[in-house]
Amino acid sequence: MGPTAIAIAVGYGLAALGLLGRRRLGQPWLLAAGAAGALAFPVALLLANPIQALFASLFGWDMDAYSTSLRIGLVGVVATASVNEVFKLASSLLIWSLSGEQGDALAFGAASGAGFGIVGAYQVILLALMARALPISSAGGFVASLVQQFAFVCMSAATTALAAYGTLRRRFGTYLLGAILCESAFSALGLLFALRVYASPVWTLLSVAVALLLLLYAFLLSLRPQPGPTAAS
Repeated sequence: MGPTAIAIAVGYGLAALGLLGRRRLGQPWLLAAGAAGALAFPVALLLANPIQALFASLFGWDMDAYSTSLRIGLVGVVATASVNEVFKLASSLLIWSLSGEQGDALAFGAASGAGFGIVGAYQVILLALMARALPISSAGGFVASLVQQFAFVCMSAATTALAAYGTLRRRFGTYLLGAILCESAFSALGLLFALRVYASPVWTLLSVAVALLLLLYAFLLSLRPQPGPTAAS
């Protein structure tokens, strides 16, 4: 099941990267950015949980409240998205800098975000494949998991592409904040599902819609002429 999960997750990442980094898909430095994004996933995951625990300690929240309270859950969503986007962007810009700033930063951001998303999607897809073997599993739930993870990978690639795009436009902070808010909005859809605001099919459709809109926006930005490399703060 592991190789199958890897193949599906990598396929999702290549699909997103094929759109946003289409002219450089085989470039070694771009693949290195994807690997850096994949390595950033466990680091971000390791930091996100203690940050949520810190907030819970400071404000006297129960950790379960992150999945049972909308207000507290949104705090957790934004905190996690902030950690994710900072590490994804940092990994993409590191590889871009090491490459001598070859190509545009947006493609490197997309590669890092895709690599990050591949690792996260792999874990969920593997669990879905394992659950598929159980008698209580359903085809609908299995397909929903696959589609949701496709949306996750696309979202991850698109948001980091947006943040990296701002690096060359002297709007680093603005685009990074935008990327954090976009990822937060995407993750909030899962929170609303956990709170039983809507059913799984609605969550799946909304996730795909948001992810594809972000991917389209990043793609349109990638068509714009690229300015000279200038990192802004």
